Amino acid sequence: MVIGLRILALMIDVAFCFGTLPMLLTGATLCFELCPFGIVLFPFLFHLIIFMWPLLYLAIPTGLWGKTLGKLICRLSVTDYRERAPGFWHALGREVLKCLAIGSGIGAVITLFQVIYQGETWYDNLCGTSVDFKPYIRLTQTQKNWRKLYKKR
Repeated sequence: MVIGLRILALMIDVAFCFGTLPMLLTGATLCFELCPFGIVLFPFLFHLIIFMWPLLYLAIPTGLWGKTLGKLICRLSVTDYRERAPGFWHALGREVLKCLAIGSGIGAVITLFQVIYQGETWYDNLCGTSVDFKPYIRLTQTQKNWRKLYKKR
């Protein structure tokens, strides 16, 4: 179940990331129309936006909260060994490795088989992170008390 949720979360993140890319490029174009050196700088900024926006979109929310939009919808959370959000630099390293793995053809196949058979990927092991499923369970105080009572027996 978590494997399907991870793939669905990745598809949501990719769709949102590349869906917002035209807005970023339009904003960059409008900014460079006002700049006198805009025609010279735009190709550099264009490539910078194309390559950096997916990494920043994936790394900033993962580093701060442990969730991107896709992971939030699918109730997944990225944590480090302390069960906290991994922080920006660990998340950036994780996302760079993930983009390299999924961007290459054989890397995507290897990553898929690792998720299926081991439950984790090589880039999660390398960065010291894990992806956990966090269901929304809100128990009343009476239910919590009953669970404590049955655990003691």
